[in-house]
Amino acid sequence: MKKLVVLVSILFIGLSATLANKPVKVKVLQDAFVQGGETADEAMGVSTEGRLRVMNSDADTKYSRTTYLQFNLKKVEDFESVDLNICVRVYRSKKDDATEFALNIYGCDNNKWNESTITFNDKPEPGELIASQTLNANKDNQWVTVSLPKEKIMALKKASKKGKITLVLVNNDFNRTSIEIISKERTWSNGMPAKREAYLKLK
Repeated sequence: MKKLVVLVSILFIGLSATLANKPVKVKVLQDAFVQGGETADEAMGVSTEGRLRVMNSDADTKYSRTTYLQFNLKKVEDFESVDLNICVRVYRSKKDDATEFALNIYGCDNNKWNESTITFNDKPEPGELIASQTLNANKDNQWVTVSLPKEKIMALKKASKKGKITLVLVNNDFNRTSIEIISKERTWSNGMPAKREAYLKLK
């Protein structure tokens, strides 16, 4: 009988460990992009539904675009790794087809923004740079995974009273390329939801 109890206990511990290490998928809560120039006071999340753009973020023209993503990690207590997954199209440079897009991802301490009202002129300022990745041009939207440092994501979560974190997608090194990410509002031509919104995968 004692052997049976020990065996059941071992199996239970093993199962608990397996469940504890099961990846958690957290879909984006809010997503929007902002654009400078004459559209600097315009909420692009409303006017250009389903599209998130990043390009020449440091400038102040109609081609200056930055994307904001917000996630709710309140129910995620602990994790060892974090991956950001985005479905993205990378446009080629007209001058050089081989040019890569330079994507920088920043944290942001300000989670008090709304996807339907955020504009270029009132956007929260990016905080610390947490990840960078170069992307090759493609013809269709493809999934891209960017590894994020656990400690920096955990710090953003702890700094938020409600467990929300904001990631800011920026292009600091403009080389005439741009990207377009599928938003959670995106629908196909038949009216069906695209269901290719950004998400975090935590392990």
